[in-house]
Amino acid sequence: MIEGIVFDMDGTLIDTASVLAKAWEQAFISEGVGVEYEDLYKNTRGVSSRDIIHRYGQSLSDEDAIKIKEKRRNNFLHLVETDKTLLYPETLNVIRKLKDKGIRTAIGTGMSRDLLENVLKMTGLNDLIDIVVSSDDVKEGKPAPDVFIEAFNRLGIDPHKGMVVGDSVNDILPGKKIGSFTVFISRSGEKLDIADESISNLGELLNFV
Repeated sequence: MIEGIVFDMDGTLIDTASVLAKAWEQAFISEGVGVEYEDLYKNTRGVSSRDIIHRYGQSLSDEDAIKIKEKRRNNFLHLVETDKTLLYPETLNVIRKLKDKGIRTAIGTGMSRDLLENVLKMTGLNDLIDIVVSSDDVKEGKPAPDVFIEAFNRLGIDPHKGMVVGDSVNDILPGKKIGSFTVFISRSGEKLDIADESISNLGELLNFV
């Protein structure tokens, strides 16, 4: 029986992948680093900010890297401040139903803490989710399993009795590595063979718990 679920956040519970990619693009370009939006959108989902900076800005000084991260934060907040509809329509209802079933929930995200607190408050997830672990809280970001291991530890649940839900191979691979039941979500209907299940709506999770 599933005792707890650790969710990826962006692309799973909320829809900000495009906003984050645009915020990174603007930040890198402002510091003279050539990047492409499509590449950022495809390859940074679930990845920690420090790993993104390392990948695209290897020649940057520590000072410039800090500037880019701060600009990314400001760009992101500016882009979302006029649009509070970050949540997928079913997100809050599904989490409430899971809690009614006695299933504890956590978020394991590559989003850094400087953005995370704002997003949690803006969406109301801070009132429903039991535990939140950021890539800033662990040694290695995804696809290393650290965020998921830490989330299950804080929930007090054996990962083998837990579920990992995400929209990227960077979520499913570490979930498999720690022995959790893995669910890949793609709202366009794509499947991921390595996942235990693939769904197109969070409501389908209720079939597995």
